Amino acid sequence: MSPGRLDVGVAHGHPYVGYGDGPPLLVLPGVNDPLLRARDQPWFDAVLAAYCRRQARACRAAGAPRTVTYLSRPTGVGDTVAAMADRTRDALDAFGRCDVLGISAGGFLALALARTDDRIRSVSLGLSAARLSRHGRESLGTWRRWATAGEWRRLYRAGVRAVVTGWRRRVGALAVRAFDAVWRPPARDVRHTLLAALAFDATPWLDAVDVPTLVVGGTADPFFTDDAFAATAAALDARHERLAGWGHDAIIEGGRRVDAAVASFLAGR
Repeated sequence: MSPGRLDVGVAHGHPYVGYGDGPPLLVLPGVNDPLLRARDQPWFDAVLAAYCRRQARACRAAGAPRTVTYLSRPTGVGDTVAAMADRTRDALDAFGRCDVLGISAGGFLALALARTDDRIRSVSLGLSAARLSRHGRESLGTWRRWATAGEWRRLYRAGVRAVVTGWRRRVGALAVRAFDAVWRPPARDVRHTLLAALAFDATPWLDAVDVPTLVVGGTADPFFTDDAFAATAAALDARHERLAGWGHDAIIEGGRRVDAAVASFLAGR
């Protein structure tokens, strides 16, 4: 198996970390992005590099080698998904035609790009549907109030609880304390990102997304319902990978299952 290569840089204001070889697979993060972006901290870049390496290896093993690149957004991109898509199109100039993997609310950006930019070859929605569930909107609304009040530790703790369980959650709680003591995210960008996710609803125009699409969703997801994943896949005529019993923790604790689903889809299997 090829070892691939590590690539760290900035594309038209978008910081990124990438790994692999082959055509580009851009990973678009969700509402977590302004809390900590690629290139913000060396330790976080190492985490991102490990993730990109893991997905790149899965793609190569499936016969669909890709250079997997985690693409963060610059500051001041606006408070709508459409505005974020407009800025992200600038970054596509550096990568050309590409597949995109939207993680959680990053799937909203992936859909918006696929609707308007013919350089998008395929879309994978990783734990993402066309719109948030009622519980998801309530959760992000609470997070936005915390961001407005500067209650970052509460927001960080909620984020950790959403993606890990067991011993990882206990470790995460300790890390939150240390992180909160030394880091303050750009509050305006956090609020705007949450507002954009809260307002987004792709259901009226999903039929305008005319590229091969994959929907990966867990039946216990706190932000999207199982029915929403299925309905989004049906509207897109997409492949649907249903992860029984998993929630948003699937991207970390069950990450290889998500990696394999994306890799198999890209390989046309």
